[in-house]
Amino acid sequence: MRLVLRVTAAIFLLLTISSAAIGYFAITKYQSSQINLVDDSLNSKVKALVATKEDPLTVAQYLAQVSEIPITIEYVTESGLVTVLTVSGPALPKLPDTITLLKARHIDMNNGANLRIRVFQMPDNERLILAESLETINSEVSTLTRELVLFILGIDILASFIAFLVFRRDGKLNQVSRLMAQQHLAMQKFLGDASHELRTPLTVIKGYVDLARTTTERTKQDNYLNKTAKEIFRMESIIKDLLFLAEAGETTSDGVESVNLGPILGDHLEVLQALQPERNITTDIDSEVFVQADPKLIDRMIANVFSNIRRHTPEGAPVSVSLSHGRQEIILSIEDGGPGFDEYSEKSRIAKRFTTQRSKDGGGSGLGLSIITSVVDRYHGSLVFARSKLGGLRVEIKLPL
Repeated sequence: MRLVLRVTAAIFLLLTISSAAIGYFAITKYQSSQINLVDDSLNSKVKALVATKEDPLTVAQYLAQVSEIPITIEYVTESGLVTVLTVSGPALPKLPDTITLLKARHIDMNNGANLRIRVFQMPDNERLILAESLETINSEVSTLTRELVLFILGIDILASFIAFLVFRRDGKLNQVSRLMAQQHLAMQKFLGDASHELRTPLTVIKGYVDLARTTTERTKQDNYLNKTAKEIFRMESIIKDLLFLAEAGETTSDGVESVNLGPILGDHLEVLQALQPERNITTDIDSEVFVQADPKLIDRMIANVFSNIRRHTPEGAPVSVSLSHGRQEIILSIEDGGPGFDEYSEKSRIAKRFTTQRSKDGGGSGLGLSIITSVVDRYHGSLVFARSKLGGLRVEIKLPL
């Protein structure tokens, strides 16, 4: 009995520490990316003020009106008199101290836990103080932290209870060792999964931000920023997707609706072309292909197919995508001109090679394939891997209508 208790306690401790480390990594990455977006917003406005030849006060009010993120701008005279130009964003509790103002001329500074400020220096020692709030970001981080604590507690209780029952019924040491090894591998995989999934949207966001910085056309900038915002929301859902996939066997019909796959494919093809413009992409997509599913899960499934292509094929390798109706199913085929595999056997062996070889070479962890498989199985579809007519891998997904 003492051995059972010691091993159960060790598993409990391992799960708690590993899950806490994974959650901390994921939440920290999310918080950092959100703050970077606020900083980019402030920096872009300061650059616009520096570059303009018009009245900075008029330009500042215009920038506040068109800003995607609510912003407060205050005008400070040489004598310290403060005039609020716009209050769509947070209210500044007090004028920052001199040292903070000097630093904020060059970098974004925190003025309290929920405020980010930047200073634009005007002639005659006058200043414009630009402030955007971090309150929403901090609130979301608090919510994610609470969800993580509840998740860790539930996993620990369930794992400890199962371990106790198994060890009590059969006290063989090899069974204890095998269960501990499985739990350890599961935690290692989950850590790799979180890292892989968070890198993907961050790469897309960085790509659109870079594109926005390289153009002076307002329409294009707005388009890139809108797409960046969409990727931010997608990233926010990744953590929830990871927690969902970790709960093996859980099923629910929440969120199911009629989903048109055509526009979803179009969005991800646009991302692929933007990140790797040298690719030759051909498509044969029926614009009216609907399935009954959760649109977020379908979106993640398609996103990971293209993420695997970006990671594991040369940037110049061609891609071919087709989407059509079968008799009682929809057929989605995505082919690439990458290296593919030496042989194509059943799905489980392909998945194992993909995770241990191809994902390792490309820096991923294999969660992309886990999500694809989970979504296909969830909606009672089929997943086939075969050699592509382009010479690489063909992924064929069939989902019932």
